Amino acid sequence: MRCDKPDDLDGAIEEMLAIDRPVIFDCIVDKAENCFPMIPSGKAHNEMLLNDYLSEDKQDISSAIDDKGKMLV
Repeated sequence: MRCDKPDDLDGAIEEMLAIDRPVIFDCIVDKAENCFPMIPSGKAHNEMLLNDYLSEDKQDISSAIDDKGKMLV
């Protein structure tokens, strides 16, 4: 599936979730847009970058993610 218009995103996500099989969802975003969370090239999953508002110390995200969230990564 592919979505390239912001107005179509909600419907595309609902359609994707309704499909009872694996789906590859290609969501096109503006080149200048920052998509978070983001794992920098060559870094490990625990070095992901989050939005500035999630942590005062941008280098230490451990205070921004609770134990339940850490289980996902």
